[in-house]
Amino acid sequence: MSMKLLYVSGLFLGSVCAQAGALFFLPMSKGATALLPTLGLMTCFCIFSILLSRLIAAGVSLSILVPLMSALGPLSGIAIGTLAYGEAASLGTVGMLLAACGLVVLANFI
Repeated sequence: MSMKLLYVSGLFLGSVCAQAGALFFLPMSKGATALLPTLGLMTCFCIFSILLSRLIAAGVSLSILVPLMSALGPLSGIAIGTLAYGEAASLGTVGMLLAACGLVVLANFI
């Protein structure tokens, strides 16, 4: 595996994790009124933004990055809501979001 691919993969994984971290802190922030969860939320979003900008600087196309992150955001939200907050997850919603991620990747090769 080339170093650039490893670097880009790490940035992408880190940005997905930072976005999921922000989603984790979102309910705990109580509308940005709870100080520590709000600071965690802001920190995660800052890290997410920095990693996305590094991905773009590394040459990842916006035309694949933005739609893929737009599909992975709700998927992360469902995972966080289900695992951390005991919310119900619709199989149809999860399936459609996974299909959307696949279509974004497929569209990049066309």
